[in-house]
Amino acid sequence: MTKSKEMSRRRFLTNAAAGSAAVSILPRHVLGRGFTAPSDTLNIAGVGVGGMGRNNLINVASQNIVALCDVDWAYVQKNFDRLDTEIQGLQRRLDQPEPQPVPGRPGTPFDAAKAKARLEGMIRLKNELYPKAKRYKDYRQMLDQQKDIDAVLVATPDHMHASIALAAMDLNKHVYVQKPLTWCVDEARRLARKAKDTKVATQMGNQGHSLDDGRTAVEYIWAGAIGDVREVHVWTNRPLGFWPQGVPRPEAPKAPPESLPWNGRGVDARLAAALAGNYPVPETLAWDLFLGGGPVVEYHPIYHPFNWRGWTNWGVGAIGDMGAHLLDHPVWSLNLGLPTAIETISTPFNSASYPHATLTFYDFPARGKMPPVKITWYEGGL
Repeated sequence: MTKSKEMSRRRFLTNAAAGSAAVSILPRHVLGRGFTAPSDTLNIAGVGVGGMGRNNLINVASQNIVALCDVDWAYVQKNFDRLDTEIQGLQRRLDQPEPQPVPGRPGTPFDAAKAKARLEGMIRLKNELYPKAKRYKDYRQMLDQQKDIDAVLVATPDHMHASIALAAMDLNKHVYVQKPLTWCVDEARRLARKAKDTKVATQMGNQGHSLDDGRTAVEYIWAGAIGDVREVHVWTNRPLGFWPQGVPRPEAPKAPPESLPWNGRGVDARLAAALAGNYPVPETLAWDLFLGGGPVVEYHPIYHPFNWRGWTNWGVGAIGDMGAHLLDHPVWSLNLGLPTAIETISTPFNSASYPHATLTFYDFPARGKMPPVKITWYEGGL
């Protein structure tokens, strides 16, 4: 329980006891072992619940999930419908005499206790919490109309993280924001100042930082297992196999095709025209709310769902998606602080979508007895 929530309950109980009406809040010992008193749970709202937000809700399913907000409820429902299959699959693994290691992570043992806790969360979310939670498309309406919210989980596209988190903190709500924390550095600084002023509980979600494997690797380095580190190479296969980058924004041709040269710009113009088409906004999608405070862009299925990561209006590309995990461990384990120099080279950048491939070089100074460090980041085809 957070200190601010505990204090607000104390004030409430004091005021209630002083009034003419009797209010009963059951303590844990009255309910019996294994039960959590209603006064010891938080009322949580989720904003952006079709992707990573759904996973966040599973992890807090021991609490009261009272409100859910998303701009595309058809996409949300499609992902929640998968819970049945996922519950059955996890149950089958738990029923095996010797469950196999985690799929896709060789050498990672199956943790039955964690799996059971996740299974319980999935079942409770599907059967109890998801059906009962009030639903919204606009987070502003949710915060304005629903007064019982204690904390807000934010897992929307990157460009809306700061706006939603700031609005929640203005109302003294605790916030948990998925990585990358914000779309730009200035927004991160604004969030830090707001958290300091409001003193609410805040956290950025970063599952890579939270996994036991990551901490084990960091502790190996802290223990000197590989000696001094002077050079680090970090790479990801995104965006190639996951979302498009280095492509032009779809738009109708501004000149007859025969008048276009066959140079780079001419080919890009032809590609933009080829991608353009009559794609009406799906009835279940509030496209204006998806755009939020960003520029007005006509809907196209190349943007939503998920592909927003590669477009500069809404995402921060592969370095925000995977760099938040992969660069975290060397920075954490080597106590790197801020770099003294950064250089980036890339394939052509059209300002609409991030380059198809990028190399970035970081120089970090010596820290005490630790030597200077060079980090090279590779993404895409390089």
